Amino acid sequence: MDASYLTFARYIRDHFRTKAFRISVDGFLGCTGRCIYCENSYYHPPKESLEEQVMRLKEFYEKRYKARDFYLYFQKGTNTAAPVEELKKLYDRGLSLLPFIGLIVGTRPDAVSRDVIDLIQSYTLSYDVWVEFGLQSTFDTTLAAIKRGHTYDDFLRSLALLQGTGIKCTVHMILGLPGETREMMVESVRRLSRLPIQGIKFHHLYILKGTELGRLYEAGAYRPLEYAEYKETLMECLENLRSDIVVHRILGEDKSGRLLAPRWRYSKDMILTDIRKTMKETGRYQGRLFP
Repeated sequence: MDASYLTFARYIRDHFRTKAFRISVDGFLGCTGRCIYCENSYYHPPKESLEEQVMRLKEFYEKRYKARDFYLYFQKGTNTAAPVEELKKLYDRGLSLLPFIGLIVGTRPDAVSRDVIDLIQSYTLSYDVWVEFGLQSTFDTTLAAIKRGHTYDDFLRSLALLQGTGIKCTVHMILGLPGETREMMVESVRRLSRLPIQGIKFHHLYILKGTELGRLYEAGAYRPLEYAEYKETLMECLENLRSDIVVHRILGEDKSGRLLAPRWRYSKDMILTDIRKTMKETGRYQGRLFP
């Protein structure tokens, strides 16, 4: 088990004495945003029903990893973008399919209300519940440039709704956004570390064909991070991250087949191994530079 940062796997092991897997599903709710790095067809309804998605991944994890415990993860799109009654039916339907130990709901900082949070809170009696906010940056200039359609204050207001509910909060951060320096990325992490969040996901920014960012890249107006740049930035971010925040991910992954860049010559497993090895060899670890 890696000791350089607090992984989600270690969190599950420490809290539940098991190894659990996230069953990622599309709840058919689409996305209310139109960011420059997204291609809208990504949010077309899936060909599989919710039941088919769950059972396919369950069988995969059981066969490959002998998995027994699972989280239901509403990942794609804005999974709070519907009336509360419809959301309850969706969440209940998914949770009825397996004896899940947890529920994860992915959404946007501007797409939750008190009623929605009250609904999600009701599941904390039976499940380990997380809400994931796609924040990406704490800088409003960046959020405007990538057309996120929300502000940092929107996130702070939504985070406030979670306090005292028993719902844990995970924040998505993208490293390498247009116009951001390494100092800005690290500052975003330091800001988040001072807030009552429990988890974070780091992604590198990848460029897809058919997106506004793709057109900027092809015109020479944007350059993605090289692997060495991403690695160093990520390690510095981890060093400035509060030590009890669970790191759910340190690398994004495109499976669309439309990747333009970056095309690093390393596999995901090689990159994860390299980052952890470097941190261990150089004495770097999560929280070393925080506060």
